Amino acid sequence: MTPRSFLSFSAVTALTLIAAIFVVASRPAPTVIPRDRDLVFAGLDEKINEVQALEVTTPARSFTIERKGDGWGVKELNGYEASFDKLKTVIVALSQFKFLEVKTSDPERYARLDLQDVGTKGAKSVQVVVRARDNSELARGLIGKTNADLFGSGRGGTYMRFGDKKQTWLIEGTAPLGEGPADWVKNDLIDIKREKVKRLHITSRNKGDVVIHRDAPTIKDFKLDGIPAGKRQRGQWETNDMAKLLEGLKLVDLRRADEVPFGEEVLYKGRIETFDGLVIESEAAKIGKKFWLRLSASIDEANPDVTDAVQSLANAITARHKGYVYEIEEAPGKKFACDHVNLLEGAGIKACA
Repeated sequence: MTPRSFLSFSAVTALTLIAAIFVVASRPAPTVIPRDRDLVFAGLDEKINEVQALEVTTPARSFTIERKGDGWGVKELNGYEASFDKLKTVIVALSQFKFLEVKTSDPERYARLDLQDVGTKGAKSVQVVVRARDNSELARGLIGKTNADLFGSGRGGTYMRFGDKKQTWLIEGTAPLGEGPADWVKNDLIDIKREKVKRLHITSRNKGDVVIHRDAPTIKDFKLDGIPAGKRQRGQWETNDMAKLLEGLKLVDLRRADEVPFGEEVLYKGRIETFDGLVIESEAAKIGKKFWLRLSASIDEANPDVTDAVQSLANAITARHKGYVYEIEEAPGKKFACDHVNLLEGAGIKACA
């Protein structure tokens, strides 16, 4: 190696070393969490089995998950079944909350941490209360901004405030409270495959009924009734797609039926019949930009092949959905609230499928 090449090599090595030192030095220092810290809700971990209710208040909605016999339900929804696994996850998470760091006591800075009172305009906080069987409080706190990976993957932090105290805290731990009851219930509504559908009839006020049908499950294409002379259906695939309105149907939100009144001018009534004699009846409405749906079920008395299993399924569907209305996504919503003209050529963006 010549002296010149040696000097060049040394220079490159030095620059590489300096760059490496700079990279290491510029890395953020890991957050060091003290080991000996107090639990936020001392004693909750020993009384988890005594929990009777979890009360959640957001700026938009308040709801209570409470014990109901051997299960759990949403109090404000007449006991609509709630997820025990979800409840267990949240209660255990709250029981492990630990104080980490004192934060601001200045109310003017609460908004930065999403810790304004729930009733304050523009607030993003969530009030949570855990109650025991005797109605005593096991936990209460105002939850603000969270960071799921504040202390590394899977180790999150939450900003909190307690009662009338001005002091705010950074807490180790997170609890997924959601935004409403829909985050606490099973979101699957019904699942009837297109292959089972025999006939669909959507009654549209003043805009023409939608009727599609086929005579046997082996027939691929559905026939659309009422096509005017000189017109064509928008597309065979779209007519066929209408029969998918009950496939994997999920809720976006739910309310008691009396909370979302359906005006007659926006109401669509549906009847979906399957080859095995199940009948699903629907009422749908588009209110603002949201599609809302009611469901019930029965059997086709004229079908001689109806089994006890089909009768039991009809009873179960009605029992679960009676008294409730569901917000659903736009794609199935457009099918439940479909006008006949929107299945014909020229429908454009108003098409139902």
